[in-house]
Amino acid sequence: MKMTKHPEFPTKESFLEQALQRLQADDIVILEDFLTYQNSPAPFFDRVEVAHEFLDLLTFKIKESKSRMDKDLLTQFSLDFLRGSLKRYGYNPKFVAIQCKPLITYYQNQKNLEKAIEVCEFLIRNGISDDDSKGFHVRLDELYRLKKRVEEKGLDLRSIKFAPEAEDDEDEDG
Repeated sequence: MKMTKHPEFPTKESFLEQALQRLQADDIVILEDFLTYQNSPAPFFDRVEVAHEFLDLLTFKIKESKSRMDKDLLTQFSLDFLRGSLKRYGYNPKFVAIQCKPLITYYQNQKNLEKAIEVCEFLIRNGISDDDSKGFHVRLDELYRLKKRVEEKGLDLRSIKFAPEAEDDEDEDG
């Protein structure tokens, strides 16, 4: 394995290769190792590139139905990392939108309106729009209306169906 100047840290290429393999094997410890790499003395742009690629892998893992990994943990980890690194790493807004749409969809499917609202509010607060489908403002408004109906009428969240979101895996170049 080729190493950086600091032999205890792998190169970005070897880290990403290991990350892909470990995510495919449902190894949750990769999340800790990712954070360790992000806090390493690796060059700034290597850490940004690893973050970008790792979040892409994580988003795929969240969308993958056969994954045995705890998706609540994965979605929260992804959201927390994006929150903490958005300004520092200067991600393309389209990239952030692409990473967050599956989080919202996951939370909607789990009938966790609070978390879906939290992701939409994060995007809106940071000026990230969704031009490819309905905007996050529209989605947030729908979630708040639904939450209000549930609270006022005592609806059972399990009975609520959400329209499936259009997949945009083909043009993820953010």
